[in-house]
Amino acid sequence: MSKFGLIAAIAGFGILAAALVLGLLADLHTWTWLWMPGAALLAVGGAVYLWSRSKPAAALPMPASKTTVGSDTARLLDNFEQRFAELKGRKPNGTVLGDLYTLGTQLEHRGRLSQATAVYRHLARFDGSYKDVTARLRRLMDVDRAQPKDAPAATPPSLETTPDIRAVPRERPAVAAVSEMDRLGRYQLEREIGRGAMGIVYLGRDTAINRMVAIKAIPLASEFSDAELTEARARFFREAETAGRLNHPNIVTIYDVGEERGLAYIAMEYLKGRHLSDYTKAQNLLEPRKILDIAARTAGALGFAHKQQVVHRDIKPANLMYDTGTDVLKITDFGIARLSDAGTTRTGIVLGTPSFMSPEQLEGRTVTGHSDLFSLGVSLFQLLTGQLPFTADSMTGLMQQIAEAPHPPLRAFRPDLPACIGSVVDRALAKNPEARYDSGAQMAAALEDCKSRIPSGLP
Repeated sequence: MSKFGLIAAIAGFGILAAALVLGLLADLHTWTWLWMPGAALLAVGGAVYLWSRSKPAAALPMPASKTTVGSDTARLLDNFEQRFAELKGRKPNGTVLGDLYTLGTQLEHRGRLSQATAVYRHLARFDGSYKDVTARLRRLMDVDRAQPKDAPAATPPSLETTPDIRAVPRERPAVAAVSEMDRLGRYQLEREIGRGAMGIVYLGRDTAINRMVAIKAIPLASEFSDAELTEARARFFREAETAGRLNHPNIVTIYDVGEERGLAYIAMEYLKGRHLSDYTKAQNLLEPRKILDIAARTAGALGFAHKQQVVHRDIKPANLMYDTGTDVLKITDFGIARLSDAGTTRTGIVLGTPSFMSPEQLEGRTVTGHSDLFSLGVSLFQLLTGQLPFTADSMTGLMQQIAEAPHPPLRAFRPDLPACIGSVVDRALAKNPEARYDSGAQMAAALEDCKSRIPSGLP
């Protein structure tokens, strides 16, 4: 319309000019008949042009040959599952962590909060201190908790107002949530009693025999891509069944496994006590004789499991439950940490805890019972000193420390302890699996021998 009006106005002006020139050259009255159409064209064309210019301009489509950053991002987000699966399958390094963080922030900015949460959670497993990833996770978790069912997505609160956290938050909201007083199978869920990187633990009641149990609910669908899910589900039930056959006083008893509403779950013995991670701070350590006794019992239980061809793969204080009142110790989470394929670089990294992993586990090599003994050595070091033997500012640095750097001498932190304890830790933390203890029973015997050499009452 604007172009038509401009042409009409120019044509009208041209006719008027022509009439004037011809009138001056000849008889003025001869050409007066041109004045009316010329004036009309000029007036109408000018009005149309001015009216069209006053309307907001419509956005022009981007030429097909041009590519913008926005279109690149759109294509990236449209292929989210493929891109995320690719990043999950790569060995963690600075570039991969950066790519994960960028993908997460792009998803978050576009309101795709459940997908952003999944990316941030995966990143935090490698390096929870990477930039502000833990704060972003906490923010998204708060949004999800505050969001009523079937409500439109809410705008996340300001990141600057969000407190920092260390724990990995709840599972992806895309998976069917289990609320309090709900059910899984024949189990009535009473309340939440724990939360971890792989799921939520509930106190439940077995309605068939009226027994209180602990129910660990794991959203497999949010942890694995569609291509991986079938195999992951089969592996979960296979490993849980194997773990359920472990009958040992220091291994938690598994009663049942199942799947409902996208959640795989394990019903197990309900334990009283506290995770040993509560006793890893310098101001809250247990006395050395008790620590060695606990470590010896853990080593013996691991030796029993290894004879049944079961490797835990995630031994750490948080997976050791201890009741100081009854002196009962239980290893938890057997049958969960082996969901990832032992033949890929994702071995243990997806579900394990990097600071406690053996060199072969971090590098994706074959994992045997020797790896559990290495993890127990790391746990023993932390329980005795309140420090981890290997630390770094990034996942890449931590992997290098565990694979190559010698651990600090135990007695540099605890010179009051007998030298034999340092020798046990040194052997457990050997880089070469074959240089470690031959079995859990052998390590347990060495720990019992050291315990007898500790003076009674040593704090």
